[in-house]
Amino acid sequence: MSSDIREYEYRPRWSIIILGVLFFALCAAMMGSAAVDNDRGLIINGIIRFGLDGATVFYWVLAAFSAGFVVLFIFLAYHRLTFQQRLVFGPAAMTGPASRWSKQERQIAYRDITGLSMTTFRGQKFLYIAHPDGKYTIAATMLPSGKAFSEVCELLTSRVQNATLTQG
Repeated sequence: MSSDIREYEYRPRWSIIILGVLFFALCAAMMGSAAVDNDRGLIINGIIRFGLDGATVFYWVLAAFSAGFVVLFIFLAYHRLTFQQRLVFGPAAMTGPASRWSKQERQIAYRDITGLSMTTFRGQKFLYIAHPDGKYTIAATMLPSGKAFSEVCELLTSRVQNATLTQG
C-alpha cells in the first residue's frame, strides 16, 4: 500500500458562493420591484390564480426567499473563511470533517470501508463511503475541482482495495 499522504481542501468554492449571492440578490431585487410596482393579478400555468393583493404577496414572498438565500450564501462565505475543512488520505485511513458544519474531524480506516458508490443528483456528483458506523459522503462541489474529485475517487478505491488484499 502506498504510504504517501494526500490532502485536499474540502470547502465551498468561491465561484459558487459569489454566483449564488449575485443570482439571488438579483432575484430579490426583481421580485421586490415586481411587488412594489404590481398593478394586476397573476395566473401561474393556468392553474393558480391570484388577484392583485395575492400576486403582490406572492412577489414579496419570492423576494424574501431570495433574500434568505443571499444570507445563506454569505454564511457559506463565512464558513469557508473560518472552517479549514479538508480530506486527508493517509497510509491506513482517510480523515475528513465529522460533519458539514463541524471543525472536528473523523477518521475511517480503509480496512473498515465496506462499500464505495458514486451517484449524480441534479448534476451534482457524490461519493458514498459505507463503513460500520454508517455512511460518509464526499460532495464533488466541495473539492477544488472536478479533477480533484476524480483523483479522490481513484485514490480511495485503490487504498480500499489494497487494504482488503493485505487484510485477507
